[in-house]
Formats: sequence, structure tokens, C-alpha cells
Amino acid sequence: MYYNLLKIMDRESRPGSTGTSRQPGRWIILAALAAGLGLGLWSIADNAPTFDEPVHLASGYATLCAGSYRFAALPPFSEMWAALPLLALRVKGFHTHPDFVNGRLLHYADFLLYHNPVPAERMLGAARAFVLLTMLPVLVLVLVSWTRRLAGMAAACGAAVALALCPVVISNFSLATVDAVPTVLWFTTFWLLSRAAAGAVTLGWAATAGCCAGLALASKFNMILLPPLGLALLTWDWALRPSPRPKVPWMGAAVFCGCAAAALAIVYRWTHLPLYWEGLRETMTQLEGGRASFLWGRYSTTGLWPYFPVTLLVKTPIPILILASVGTVWWLRKVGRKGRRRESLWIFGPFLGYLAAALACRTQIGVRHILPVMPFLLMLAGLGVSALWSRPRSGLALLLLGVWAVVSVGRVGPHQLAYFNELVGGPDQGYRILADSSLDWGQDLKGLARVLREMGNPTVFLSYFGTADPAAYGMRYIPVLCSPHVDRPGNAPGPKARERVLLAVSATNLQGVYFTDHDLLGWLKTRQPLKVVGYSIFLYDLTEDQEGQERLARLVARLRQDAQG
Repeated sequence: MYYNLLKIMDRESRPGSTGTSRQPGRWIILAALAAGLGLGLWSIADNAPTFDEPVHLASGYATLCAGSYRFAALPPFSEMWAALPLLALRVKGFHTHPDFVNGRLLHYADFLLYHNPVPAERMLGAARAFVLLTMLPVLVLVLVSWTRRLAGMAAACGAAVALALCPVVISNFSLATVDAVPTVLWFTTFWLLSRAAAGAVTLGWAATAGCCAGLALASKFNMILLPPLGLALLTWDWALRPSPRPKVPWMGAAVFCGCAAAALAIVYRWTHLPLYWEGLRETMTQLEGGRASFLWGRYSTTGLWPYFPVTLLVKTPIPILILASVGTVWWLRKVGRKGRRRESLWIFGPFLGYLAAALACRTQIGVRHILPVMPFLLMLAGLGVSALWSRPRSGLALLLLGVWAVVSVGRVGPHQLAYFNELVGGPDQGYRILADSSLDWGQDLKGLARVLREMGNPTVFLSYFGTADPAAYGMRYIPVLCSPHVDRPGNAPGPKARERVLLAVSATNLQGVYFTDHDLLGWLKTRQPLKVVGYSIFLYDLTEDQEGQERLARLVARLRQDAQG
């Protein structure tokens, strides 16, 4: 199927290219796609539910099955898309459960996942795999088609390989959240608009772009940037045309806007469309209020301007950053010689426009919030491959960069979400730089349970940043500063006599990101953990640490007193 899809690229092949030269490139692209899918499926098998996945699945399934938009605080299309496999699994919806009836989404999501006849692992794995297997091939196809039109098959192959070795993309495309679908729709919309602006297509492409834009709007509120930015770039593209300029494409703009509005309304089934504007207004109010964020030892609730640039810099493999830099310089020089400024609008406009909006945002909790810029960065990396490939004796440089990227990404294994590059010392040092969904989103609970089973499944004091149920993985635990969003009372009275005193702490809690006292668990930073699970959960053995036991006992006593008060 993928091979047939890739034939579409032939319509935009370079003048003078031959079928013989294209054939190896197709196999490289297919191999890159297979590698990306393999890494994603490996990640899916290893990860516990992340913080937001149960909520998104429950909301999407309720919208699909019950036609209920009671949980649609976010645009529902991404959630509905991820929840589609649950229909085939015949997941029980519990639509008469009190939490569903009373709109308690967090509690309903927990009940749906862990009290269903369909096992939670099967439910979540199917949703994640569906998102990965549907979204990643589309992104590869569009990325390859666009990059090849700009700079040929070498650039297309380079972009595809860079995508497969981009942990930010692979990790987020392997989750049942609301980030993968709008990223693909954002990138696809600008690709279609760039072709429509080039005059090589009909109004049908403008209509298709409008439908993609509407579905993007129905996927996540940050996509509200897409229509004004798209129209601004179309206007700028028209202004750059040589005189005499053609007539203003009012019809194309009208078709684009009309199809976008229709797609958005269809997702909301027309009558529920006011919910979109209510949710957008509420979200903008929340974003204006800010949220706790952490960057390299600094804390803020109003935003840190270096947050997203630094995040992009340390979460992207260095070879991709090098190639993207080379590709940017090469393209800008090429534009100067050949006057291809209009094409540059569509490469850099969406990238810089979205990044600028992110920099102005006060909510900074993860690299996933700038995921839509990643395909453009990968396209620039593909241009960098083309620039080096066109130079004599550059094959060795490309080979070294490729090996570097494979080793850097491969050593992280299934823990793609926790990837950090060598600029900060790799994933082992990631907790010093970032937290929350850039490193620690609750995904390593399953790995912690596996480690504890190997130790005989002792009782563990657990300070977990996540919403997954530890008991579902057979853990005996006492909660300490766990998420307040779901009820997790624990299932163990305390360590037995002569049993080891173990404390497991998520990296986000270790840094105290969401605690009033950021140094609440700071005393652990001077202690060597027994094991670090998946780079995000630190397991400490306090058996021979009298001071540590006293600190832990005081903390537990204080928390119990606060709970009773």
C-alpha cells in the first residue's frame, strides 16, 4: 500500500530525473518508514498510560458512541480518531455510570480504562497503534513529496530518514493524545496551499486544503493559527509574483475558508459548534494565566522565553540540527540566485509563525506543544542532505552524521519520549533540563513494576507523576505526593519488618515542578538512586539511610494530616 502511495511523488519529480535513479530512493524511503514504525511500536509496547491518554480516549469514545460532547473541553477530532479502534474492540462505555452522567471526566476515564471487560493494555495499545499506523505514513508521504519537489530525491530520502530518527515525532505519534493528528493536518494544509499558490493545481486542491484546515481546527485549539497564517502567506505569495500580477484568487480563498468552516462544523455535528468557541475562549483564558514550567533549574508560571528554543535544541538529534542548518544556508543562497522567494514563504512561514506564537505563550510544559514545527525542520534537514550530496567527497560526512544519529537514538531504545541529545549529556541528564511531557509523563510505571518484580515485589513508597494505576501492574505501594486528579489510596500498609525501604520518585516530582515548595524532595538529589527506570523514575533504597527514612516519615505524616484536615 505504501509503495503505491509513494508513486504519487512521480507527479512532482524533477525535470530530467529517470525512473532508474528514483527506484533506490523509494526503497530508502520505505525502509525509513518501516524503521520509524518499528521504533514507535517498540515504544507502545513498553510504555504505561501517559498522563493525558485515559482522558483523551474516554472523551473520544464518549463522542463516538454516545454522541455526547459533554467532555469536549478540547476539539474532539483527534480524540475521536484515537478512539476509533475501541469500537472494533467493543469496549463497554459505561454511559450510565455516575461519573459519566455527572461529567466527571477524570474519574470516568479511570473507570473506563481499568474496570472494562477489555484489558487496559489492549485498549490503549490498539489506540496508539492506530494513531501511529495512520498518521506517520501520511506525514512521510507529504514530507517526501514536498521535499523532493524542492530539491530532488536525495533531499526526500534525507528528510524521510531524519523523520525516522526524530524521537520527538516518533514518541508523540506513538501515543493516543491530541498532538499527532493536528501536526499532520497542519503540515499537509500548508503543502496543499503551496501547490495551489504555485498555480499547478485546481480549486480542488484549495478545497482539500480547507478540509484539512477544518479538521486541524477540530483537533486542537492551537490550530486556530492556521487559517489566518495560511491566508497571510497566500496574500504574500501573490504580492511577490512578477508584474503583471494575476487577479486576486478570491474564489480559491473563499473555497478554502468555506471548506474549513464546513469540516469544523461537521465534526461538531453542526448543532454543537458553539462548544468550539466556548472552549477556545476558556483555553485562551487558561493560557493567559500560565502554568508551572521548569527549565534547567528555573521555575516559572508566566513563561520563560528560552523554553521552546532550548527544548528544540536539546530534544532534537544533533545530526538533524546540523543538516537543517546546512539546508537553511544552502536554500537561502539558492533563493538569492534563482529568485525562489515565494517557495521560501511556505518553508519558513509556518515554521517561524508557529514558533513565534509558542514563544508568546505562558504555558510551557513540553516539546509536544511545538510538534507542528518539526516537519519543517526535517524538510530543512533533507535540503541539507541534498546540499552535501551535490558536493564531491561529501558521502563520508553524510555517513558519519547518519551513524551518529542511529547510535544516539538507538541507545535510548523504547524510551523515545525521554530522548536528549549529547549537548546536555544525553537522556541520563534530561531531568536536570526539562520535566513533564518532555521527559516524564508517567510512561515508565510499567518499567518500575518490572524492576520491583525482579526484587520480589516489595512495598514501595511512590511519588508518581501520572494517572496510571500502579495496582494494575501488580505493585504494592504507598502513595506519596501522587497526582490529585485520580483516587490512588495505595494498597499496602507499609514495609514489613526487615523489608527494604524503597522510594520511587518521578523526575517531575523530584524537581518539585508542581509543588509550592520546589525543594520538597530536594534532599534526594544528594543520594545515589538504586536504579533510574526509563530515565524518568528514580528508585531509592533508604534501608540504611536513617536520615532519609526520617525525612520520608515526616513527609508521609504531614500528608496524612493534611488529608484528614
